[in-house]
Amino acid sequence: MAQSHPIPDREFVAALRDVVERYLTAVDRWEAAYQKYYRLPGFASRISGDLQAEQDVYDATRKELEALLPRARRLCLKHNLRESFSGLLRISLGKYAPQERLDSTIGRSERSVVSRCLVELHDACQEWGQPPAGPERTRDSLLRRFVSYFY
Repeated sequence: MAQSHPIPDREFVAALRDVVERYLTAVDRWEAAYQKYYRLPGFASRISGDLQAEQDVYDATRKELEALLPRARRLCLKHNLRESFSGLLRISLGKYAPQERLDSTIGRSERSVVSRCLVELHDACQEWGQPPAGPERTRDSLLRRFVSYFY
């Protein structure tokens, strides 16, 4: 479904950052609820009632993130950045019993790589002094374009 007027890259990166933050929060809340009770490892398709609300939030934010991933990949490729968002979706919640493991499914190093990528995308998508489009501006010398950038 192609949009006639897609949002600018910098607005997309801001929306991506918001979705990633909400996704990580949803994962953390799911894991906090999972840690409350003694459970057996191997969370599968069966969701207990105490996890249903957290599971619903997790599923909704995961779908939002999945919808944004293709454009995020293209932006990373365009700006020669390492794409790190796909790894967020390669997790399995409830793989370990709460008594076996206390650390998060998405570790600190992976979170920091994603944060760094978001910052680099934000910086790459900034529009710093782009000259106005038009045929009269295309033939200016480099010196004239440099001077007109500041004045």
